[in-house]
Amino acid sequence: MELMDIYGRDGNPTGAVKEKGALLAEGEYIMAVGMWIVDKSGRIFLTKRSMEKSFAPGKWENTSGHVQAGESCMHAILRELREETGIAVTEGQVPLLGSACSGHYLGRNYGVRLDVPLEEVEFQKGETCGAKWVAFDGFVGMAKAGALSPSLLPHLQGYKRAFLEFVGHPDSTALDF
Repeated sequence: MELMDIYGRDGNPTGAVKEKGALLAEGEYIMAVGMWIVDKSGRIFLTKRSMEKSFAPGKWENTSGHVQAGESCMHAILRELREETGIAVTEGQVPLLGSACSGHYLGRNYGVRLDVPLEEVEFQKGETCGAKWVAFDGFVGMAKAGALSPSLLPHLQGYKRAFLEFVGHPDSTALDF
């Protein structure tokens, strides 16, 4: 059973804890974290959601997950990245890109510049089943084609400017849809 802290809209824990998947009342939020990996060529690292997932199986996304009860956002994203891909980074490598709110989810989103050979990626059974590097134009094409997890783009809107700067396309309007 995975437990999660409940947060208020201000991003502060309320003191309540619920099981993952429990219904949330009005004004209750859970914290999600995401990691964008960009290589020296400016390509974006994406993972494919396992076909075993109940939400968006087979869709592509950045590494992400939920903050467990008592866990910090930074610890959660470092854990999720290691669990889902086998990639280990340190806090000092990972700047905060921004925050977002979508539905009952608050999010903290980070980035790291890293070259990772795809053959070294270790997939987590039931979570991830593929990985690839895509150029920014390829990422935009995937978004338009519906190949990305449906929660990714709405969540990205909260920190889109910082994301575009991080991936090297600060003036792009390609994600304005």
